[in-house]
Amino acid sequence: MKVLVTGGAGFIGSHIAETYLAAGHDVTIVDDLSMGSRENVPDGAQFVELDITTDAFTQFVMDERFDAINHHAAHMELRVSVEKPVHDASINILGSLRLLEAARRSGVQHVILASTTAVLGEFTQLPATESHPVRPIAPYGVSKRSMELYADYEHTVHGMSISILRYTNVYGPRQNPNGESGVIAIFLEKFLKGAIPTIHGDGSQERDYLHVADVACANLAALDARVQGIYHVCSNSAASVNDVVRMLRTALGTDAEVIHGPAKPGDPAKTRGSHAAFSALTGWQPVTPLEEGIRTTAEWFRTRQ
Repeated sequence: MKVLVTGGAGFIGSHIAETYLAAGHDVTIVDDLSMGSRENVPDGAQFVELDITTDAFTQFVMDERFDAINHHAAHMELRVSVEKPVHDASINILGSLRLLEAARRSGVQHVILASTTAVLGEFTQLPATESHPVRPIAPYGVSKRSMELYADYEHTVHGMSISILRYTNVYGPRQNPNGESGVIAIFLEKFLKGAIPTIHGDGSQERDYLHVADVACANLAALDARVQGIYHVCSNSAASVNDVVRMLRTALGTDAEVIHGPAKPGDPAKTRGSHAAFSALTGWQPVTPLEEGIRTTAEWFRTRQ
């Protein structure tokens, strides 16, 4: 199958491209390299440097006539989305809408969109299923929810086949340690450089962590099954920040110090998703235990120092 992966030079997208290639698909990557890196592009994939918000991207999709598109090009910084909501919307809403229209007009058979459980806002049910109320509390979540609604419109009105995968806290090799999210990558980088990371609050807050290899396999399952609709892709378990720090110290063989700062306003005490619906349709299950995933991620970061 001829597949386009947008954002394929980034953290998650590059792993998906690798997994698609291993499954025998013909993979093209489009990335503007604003957050991704050319070195993340796997061997065997065609790479095209393009901005998804441009007419050139639309024309490229129209000309290439892909069988499927996996859309992971996005603006992901929550803090920046608050400071610059128009910039966030221009990529996550308008860029995604441009992609959906080009996909429909060029006869793409299936589209996979990367979304986030940030669209839920405060978690009021644990584990959160797809029926959880949707009340995003930051522009990033609003823009991703808008993308979901446009996708639903394209399916309902035009019959497009679209999978929407809502991720929890994805971690693993190639994650950017300089972003505002991704506590595992951020803390690993600081520990390895001898810096002292800050835990916001007492560290008891729990998150649903999912290894990027499991995310890539979920994207392959979504492509193979061509599942339609919104699905949570998560580990169905949770670990506290204190637990993560303990695992990081073990992986690195260190007792490095951490400090505690004020809790972030609005930071939920617990987040955990349910992947039951997606698993029932595709057979996908996460297979990477958190401690093992942290160990292999630490090894990757150590080799990059």
